[in-house]
Amino acid sequence: MPVKIGQNGTWSQDYVGPYQGIDTQHPENLIADNASALFNNFMLRNAELRSRPSLINPFGIGVSSGPTNPQLGITTFVDVNGTYHTVIWAGENLYQYNPALLPAPPFQLVGQAAPGDMKTNAVSYRAFANAIWYTNKAALIGANNSPIIDPFLGTWNGLTAVPQFTQVQFDASVTESCAGIALTDSPSVGGSLPGAPTVTGPLAIGGLYLGELNNQLILANVSVLDQGTGVIYSFPNMIWWSANGLPFQWDPEQNTSAGFNPFLDVPDLITGMVTLGIAGYIFRTNGITQFATTGSAVTPFTFDHMWASDHGIGNVLPFSIAQYGPAAAFISNDNIYSLSVSSSTPIGGTARDGIFSDLSAASSAPFANIVPILENGFVYLTYQIYIPLAQLGVVRAWIYSFDDKNWSIWDLGLAANPPSLVLTCAPNVV
Repeated sequence: MPVKIGQNGTWSQDYVGPYQGIDTQHPENLIADNASALFNNFMLRNAELRSRPSLINPFGIGVSSGPTNPQLGITTFVDVNGTYHTVIWAGENLYQYNPALLPAPPFQLVGQAAPGDMKTNAVSYRAFANAIWYTNKAALIGANNSPIIDPFLGTWNGLTAVPQFTQVQFDASVTESCAGIALTDSPSVGGSLPGAPTVTGPLAIGGLYLGELNNQLILANVSVLDQGTGVIYSFPNMIWWSANGLPFQWDPEQNTSAGFNPFLDVPDLITGMVTLGIAGYIFRTNGITQFATTGSAVTPFTFDHMWASDHGIGNVLPFSIAQYGPAAAFISNDNIYSLSVSSSTPIGGTARDGIFSDLSAASSAPFANIVPILENGFVYLTYQIYIPLAQLGVVRAWIYSFDDKNWSIWDLGLAANPPSLVLTCAPNVV
């Protein structure tokens, strides 16, 4: 920053915004006057330099006042009566935040939400038809190479006593997922999967990621459980969608607008998904696939691999993808990018090297969110990357301001989740 020295020997230092934020790309003697090699716990907003707010985790996950299992996701949805519900997943259960219980623990157990303990598998969720829908799959491997949890899709509408994660099919067979194939149709549907496996059925379907487009729920990076044999088939490049307007119908034998695409022509695997307006984007390790609606019930989507190569811009950290309205952001091998309907733009800027240095030192997987406000009346649209750094005892948040296009660092003393500074979902820090 420029320093002014008066004739009497007094001096002053002027801080002039707007600020460029952190610059880890250049030698310190070449950094611009309105940038800094490093600073911590400051906000750069509207050409102002201010200390950040004192952020807390009001849900107390990982401490004695909350569920003892790691928090696997947190979101808010509105039911058909206009009532808002803030829910979290932990273990095999769904909890609802209830401030009326304060000063006691502000949690109300809704009920069992999964076919077993989800351990540290992050939940992917989506509000649809005034209900919250969520998914998990056998992504992590436990002792003796056994899956931690069977794949499933669940839902809760805010009105029923407990969540639903099983479904009675048309032939009276029961699938262990709301996304399932009845016993009768399982052999034909299973036989059309990659490798044409011989299945008994019924089939339970789950995924690592869940989205919605064209009034259809979409699972990505899919696993399928053959309940007859107990065998789980993993299809990391597959997406599977429900029938149009029918979130409980996933069987293409019963409704032609339901179906799946295994993406056999790409060499990597799906690491996330967002939908922006009339189009969706499926992120892979080394590429992005755009899909859009066709207006046809038989083939409801068209797919365009923006690139399908062994090397290329993709998403390498699955839960670094975040979306708010028409904006999305993600981390690739070479930079951090924002994504709009028409283009992708690198936003790492002069902070890129510092961000990637912290990512390489992370003690567990990082997570990200796009946060529009910090409190009512305080608009601050930011992309926030949360990086657990056990060696420092903090979760480091790299904050990108979409308005000012700069980066800053906040070191958050969040309650560990679980106690070894391992994040299992993006923390609630507002």
